[in-house]
Amino acid sequence: MTSSSLVRGIRMVFLVPASMVTAVSVAGCTAEARTVTQIAATAQGSPLLAEVAQQIALPARTWTAAGTHTAKGYTTEAAKTVNAEGMKADCVNININRKLSADFRSDVFGPGVKGFFYKCQKVAPDTNRYWFTISSADRTQIDSLCDPTTRYPIVHDGQYDTYWIDEPFTCTTRIGPS
Repeated sequence: MTSSSLVRGIRMVFLVPASMVTAVSVAGCTAEARTVTQIAATAQGSPLLAEVAQQIALPARTWTAAGTHTAKGYTTEAAKTVNAEGMKADCVNININRKLSADFRSDVFGPGVKGFFYKCQKVAPDTNRYWFTISSADRTQIDSLCDPTTRYPIVHDGQYDTYWIDEPFTCTTRIGPS
């Protein structure tokens, strides 16, 4: 199933099981490859993974981080009233469809960060926990992502009419290009 919507101020694509897209990040597929055959070969022989890599312009050499992250959802930008309905809908959607972002939080990191979110769980009345794998060709972007002092401005998600405050990302795995 593939569709698209604007989530947290960025275009998100709903895609495939986590293991498949994680393999794209690890395989290092690239849109720079000259033919679909070359891309498919770098995606461990998978035309699907090759297509995903090409469509999101995944660089040949990436830094990748994986772990968990929490976010709080509110009804307004003032962030005073929790939007329980929007938070629940976001979790359900991630758990069913997964989310892939070709330009994750460019307002914080700049362009080129690829994000994949594959699991969500409500952990408090105002907080969701997300499991992620995020890649970038720029090591400093991954360093910033994994830095617990990085702050994220509130962002509006039009799909669920929810204002999100992303909390620091906890990176449990970091891999550099081989």
